[in-house]
Amino acid sequence: MKRSPRHNRSRHHNGSVIAEFGPAIFIFVMVVFFPFLNMVGMAISYADCLYLDTLLLRQAALENVLVLDTSTNPATLQPDLACSTDANGALNTIIKNWQQMGLGQFASTSTMPKQTCYIDLTEGTAKVKFIHLDLLVQCKPFLQIPFFLQVPGINQPVTFKFSGRSVIENIPS
Repeated sequence: MKRSPRHNRSRHHNGSVIAEFGPAIFIFVMVVFFPFLNMVGMAISYADCLYLDTLLLRQAALENVLVLDTSTNPATLQPDLACSTDANGALNTIIKNWQQMGLGQFASTSTMPKQTCYIDLTEGTAKVKFIHLDLLVQCKPFLQIPFFLQVPGINQPVTFKFSGRSVIENIPS
């Protein structure tokens, strides 16, 4: 039996497709798949850090951050942010515990998150005051991918900044 030339050509074409598949899959994995994994990891890290921000803001609102200064006439409210500034304060303790929990470890923070609280006594009313919290968290990518360009989230750390305010629960009268 003789084979037709047409059959030989199609067979040759199938072999070239298979030969091109290896380089194509390599390029796909390196350019699309691994960066996509890093972007998914960054999204999850962002959600973990947002959870930390929510925990800190809730705790800051519950702390006794306002004290009544009776040395003035009439007595005035003064901020006392020891829960934020003290290394063993409530907010820094929450950050340390978060870093040891699964969420904090998964976020792969490269440095300890930095929180800053402040109170603007001119804001609100006599019975409603707000505490503001700023949080900076630097997260590393899940995988280290060697790219020529420095892209935050792909092969460079990303710094997330959260800002929020909450009503202070314990206002002395």
